[in-house]
Amino acid sequence: MIDFFNELGFNLNKDLLPVKVVIENSSKLNEKLKNTAFFFDSPNQTNTSFYFINEILDEKELKEIRKYVWNENKADLLFYLKNDNLTKLVLQYAKVSPNVSDDDCELDRFNISIEEQEKLDKIQRWKFDSGIFWTNYQEFLIKSKKFKSIDKELVGTLEALKNQLNSAFSLVSDNTEKKEEYVQALIDRTLYIKYLEDNHIINSFFYEHHFKDSEVDYKKLLLNTDSIGLNKLFEIIHNIFNNELFEKPTIPKKYLNSKICGLIQDSLNHNIEVGQLRLFDFRFDIIPVEFISYIYEIFLTDKQKENGIYYTPKKLAQLIVDDIIVEDEIGSVLDPSCGSGMFLITAFQRLLENSKEEELKDVASRIEFRTKLIKDNIFGIEKELTAQRFTLFSLSLQLFRGLEKTQIRDFIADQLKKKGQVELFKKHSFFNNIQHANSLETDLDKIPHKDKTFSYIVGNPPFFEVKNTDEFKIEISFIDKFTYKNDATKYNAKEVVGKHQISQCFFIKIKDWSNKNTKFGFVSNSSNFDNEKSKDFQKFFYSEYGIKKIYELSRVKKILFENASESVLALIFSNQKNDSGLIKYYPVKMGLFSEKPFNLLIIKEDESFIIKQNDLINNDFDLRDFLIGNYLDISLIDKLSDNNSLEDYLSKNNNYSSFKGLDGVEFNKLKKHYNLIDKKINSKEKVELYYQYAYDKFLSKTKTDTNNTPYLYRPDGKISKFIINKIDGYTNKKHIINDNFQRTRNHFIYEEENILLNLFGKKINAVFVKETFYFSNLLFGLKLEDKNYYYLFTAIINSKVIDYFLKQKHQKRFGSNFSYLNVSAIKELPIPKELNNNTAFEISRISKNLTDKEYKYNNEVQENLNELIFDLYDLSYLERQRIKDYFLNKKAVTTSKNEIGDYIKTLESSINIFLKKPVTFEKEHNTGLGLLAIKINLNDTSDTPSAKKTGLYLLNEIFEQNPQENFLASREKIWGKDCIYIIKQDINTNWTKTKAYEDGQEVLKKLMK
Repeated sequence: MIDFFNELGFNLNKDLLPVKVVIENSSKLNEKLKNTAFFFDSPNQTNTSFYFINEILDEKELKEIRKYVWNENKADLLFYLKNDNLTKLVLQYAKVSPNVSDDDCELDRFNISIEEQEKLDKIQRWKFDSGIFWTNYQEFLIKSKKFKSIDKELVGTLEALKNQLNSAFSLVSDNTEKKEEYVQALIDRTLYIKYLEDNHIINSFFYEHHFKDSEVDYKKLLLNTDSIGLNKLFEIIHNIFNNELFEKPTIPKKYLNSKICGLIQDSLNHNIEVGQLRLFDFRFDIIPVEFISYIYEIFLTDKQKENGIYYTPKKLAQLIVDDIIVEDEIGSVLDPSCGSGMFLITAFQRLLENSKEEELKDVASRIEFRTKLIKDNIFGIEKELTAQRFTLFSLSLQLFRGLEKTQIRDFIADQLKKKGQVELFKKHSFFNNIQHANSLETDLDKIPHKDKTFSYIVGNPPFFEVKNTDEFKIEISFIDKFTYKNDATKYNAKEVVGKHQISQCFFIKIKDWSNKNTKFGFVSNSSNFDNEKSKDFQKFFYSEYGIKKIYELSRVKKILFENASESVLALIFSNQKNDSGLIKYYPVKMGLFSEKPFNLLIIKEDESFIIKQNDLINNDFDLRDFLIGNYLDISLIDKLSDNNSLEDYLSKNNNYSSFKGLDGVEFNKLKKHYNLIDKKINSKEKVELYYQYAYDKFLSKTKTDTNNTPYLYRPDGKISKFIINKIDGYTNKKHIINDNFQRTRNHFIYEEENILLNLFGKKINAVFVKETFYFSNLLFGLKLEDKNYYYLFTAIINSKVIDYFLKQKHQKRFGSNFSYLNVSAIKELPIPKELNNNTAFEISRISKNLTDKEYKYNNEVQENLNELIFDLYDLSYLERQRIKDYFLNKKAVTTSKNEIGDYIKTLESSINIFLKKPVTFEKEHNTGLGLLAIKINLNDTSDTPSAKKTGLYLLNEIFEQNPQENFLASREKIWGKDCIYIIKQDINTNWTKTKAYEDGQEVLKKLMK
């Protein structure tokens, strides 16, 4: 079989290396695995690392090996031999629980006794290097999305145990606070002891020494409900490992009863009849220790999640830490909102890489080195006690990571024999570094890490609006009292923090812990940088920090913070302004393999671009401008903004004081009216209550002699472009009083002519009403100085130009609705300078016919009207096309409709005009992969892959010739020696004329270098 893999391109002495695989309590299988286990570690992070077991395995042996490989989490695949009448090489997906059947995780099998060249081509070495291997197993990848990764399985297993323990504790006491404290303590202590026992750091000698019985272990103490023995074990572990998690709390005997001990003991034991996973199934001697930190997720309450508290994924923490702690640097790190410690763990690992630890030979010296490294450099603050304990727990495990556990065991045994105790872990205690405190504390005696400064400050602070309640009295005090002063300016938190946003408080507070050389890496809610109410904060941040990089992560939120509602940015910055004042901006996007099972966070340097920090300081644009579009979109928005603004044409009447309609009665007054003060009411019930109040007090469902003026409360579904589909009822001027509404405003706004438009939703709908019409504050009413413009302006506001302008300028996040457009957004709508030409008259005529329902607003009328409005704005062909393409509905490309032909024609014209010799194009669509590939031949004699074989063949050829390219994270453009390949998903929005022009500009830029 070794020769077989050699023929596939694997080198036994270089990349397919023999490894030691040890299966617990299975000497026969371990003997079988001697010299027969090999590991290939894919060099390009293409998720194609694999184990090869050069032995025929029976079903039981295979399950044990699958369990080992799954726990280790290094390999993506497993090759093994199976004797099924004819010896076969079986290929399985390795990152799936051993409880999943062999058939369900099998990708393929190969007959090694006869030649199967076409099939064996699937597993050529270069395909593993490039990741193109996975193109052969598309159906399996779809199926694999239902599998849970080992970290998620561990979280699920512990959540089940936590729920069982909570129920058992509730039978003993109704003290919720103590119950949560004891349950967490039992779980984190159980995990730590399991880690020590699985790694044989504590073993029979340990128990013999302390309990005078070599047969005793943690499971036996639980089985015997030995509460005294359990607390003794906790105390011993605290004394040896200096682990304060075992000191407090002391768990009373009544909470260590047979039910509670039995639940933990059962989970640590194997039970073949139980279908679900138990702690027994997880091997803590090989499982990555970071995964154990993820269990913090099970202790997050729903309220904490609502408040923007989520654990930070390792991939995001790694991205940020690698950016701020460069090679060979050592320095102190603070996370002021450390959660379960992912940033601090990642930072410690980075510092360890940069240190000279590997020069230390004995394990005791390395542990002492690590303990001191943490004590001197790793600091955290955490408000939640649960999270603070998990940070300490996670850091404690880092002391052993990657060290030879038998040496640790032997060292401890030797110390116990000679001295009766172990002093090693007490030399440098780091437990006080992680403080259970509030970072926003203003009481001078309680401020954590007061008067200390740090080399690096990292974090993912919570993001929510601080409410003025006792729960947040410290945070409110911070906003009211905190000040920061630099050489020239004094900042008061009260003036800087917008909408009491807690994350903004952290960005001000970290100034206290920094010096002029401090580097920062933070996750932030995007709204800090796109919300109108956070302008003062933005001014502070842009003026006081030198920003190096911004990673815009809204498109990949799904793979980072699965259930979070808020979009996020990652920010790399410092106290020193960049000399160049240039910021590298990364619009991070989902790739073909970003979702399960790979969950790849792909950062593409070739898609980054430069922003000038001064442009942000001067409000020339803001960060959200880059969320929806790019520089070409910004350029078009600038051109549109050079027109007149809607404000220039609004009524000058002194009575026209507001755009907004009637504010509904205050909600508490509403609840009081219906005796519902103490009842919790959801958003749907709230709307129904407003309607009930309206019909009870001032609204009729049908027109009457007294109630004869139409009224509209909620516009959704009731107002569309040019027409009102439905009203909520009829009212009368005498009903428009403060008893029925919170704010009535001047009646002038509702009288006679008006353009009504909605404030929120996917798009703006405007309709012209000619007579008095009452409406709520969920709509705007626009009154014009010149009544002749009503039909024209209604059409303009309903156009794609305005829709595009509003989405580019005011959509808060990618793919979202508008979030209540404000008055300034409407006032600045661009209006063409020329309004009295034939084009404007024709637009007005069509708009009048649509308003009077003489025309239907079908596709033909819509297209005609938009083209006329494009003319009115004097837009070029490319500008019109950009707006049209922006509104395309996403769907798969169909080559029969020549969508690719239009792309190629545009691309060809944008390139050939600048070249002496025209380029030629070839294309192929691979529907199985969902990919389209275009080849641009730069000369007639190209010897690169032929176009007819573009599809999968072309992909094979590209990555065979460019093995350094990672297919899973591949760029859209790959540059060959005499050609250019453009590879994208077969979604129509990737292959528009606008994209062709942009791709052409990029190609030309590359060719001109």
